[in-house]
Amino acid sequence: SQIYRVIKLLNDKKITENDTIYVEDFWHPGIESLFYIRHLTKTNFKIGTFLHAQSVDDTDFAYNMKDWMRPIEIGYGKQYDYIFVTSAILKNLCIKAGIGTEESIHNIGLPYNSTRLVEQLAERGINVQQEISKKENYVLFSSRFDDEKDPMFFLDLVESCPDINFKLVNPRKTITSNKEVLKRLSKVVENCPNFELVDTKIKENYYKTLAHAKVQFNCAHQDWVSWTLLEAITFKCIPLYPIWKDFPVELHNDPKYLYIKRDLEDCKKKLYNLMDSDFDESLNYIVQKHDDSWPNYLKTMNLI
Repeated sequence: SQIYRVIKLLNDKKITENDTIYVEDFWHPGIESLFYIRHLTKTNFKIGTFLHAQSVDDTDFAYNMKDWMRPIEIGYGKQYDYIFVTSAILKNLCIKAGIGTEESIHNIGLPYNSTRLVEQLAERGINVQQEISKKENYVLFSSRFDDEKDPMFFLDLVESCPDINFKLVNPRKTITSNKEVLKRLSKVVENCPNFELVDTKIKENYYKTLAHAKVQFNCAHQDWVSWTLLEAITFKCIPLYPIWKDFPVELHNDPKYLYIKRDLEDCKKKLYNLMDSDFDESLNYIVQKHDDSWPNYLKTMNLI
């Protein structure tokens, strides 16, 4: 429907070569219609987009579709005037695959606005600072519970740290994952009193759970800079992330917050240290970088 509205504006000559259209996902259904009509009408408006991962990421679900998806991605890459990514690694993967160019791909960051998020929650009756003041000593896993987020390693951690409390947020009606993960999760729920599954279908419950958590844990295979990291820092959670992809860059290679990926002993050591620590306000640099992303997108597209 969004594409249809744009086409209607083009037909009404309300979009000119001075305009730029931004879509929130590189793989946007129907985007080829804009490429098509731009060519036919010779109206040289610009098109920008955000690229999350695509088939160049061998840990993303789309990687298994690369045989048929890659030629389409290459074609899309030739038509987008501005492609925004969060990672120098991801930018280089795209260029190597022929998707976009050094000039068209811009490594700026995630479009995030921590101030607006806090305002929106206030409008829903949640005082973020008050919630943060109710911190508890538990670890939160806020990634999707899918294979690419390595849920089995998280469950290993839960079982090996019986004196630390863990929570898993579940925004869906049921946890969806493969059968082995679900079977293992059921056993952990049944046998580990230090583990709790929190229903967060109402999103306010997610933010309250996040605000009360002390540590936010990540063990993902597929992740660049996730919104879960930015939200965790906004809600004063201490991050613990693997040495993997761009996480070391985002966390300034600070060893307090980074563990050797899939090394349970190193992970446990870092976690116990963080459970005895307080949130360091200097971590706010993580959010500040991405809070500036959207203005920088607009500047790049010559819109401000």
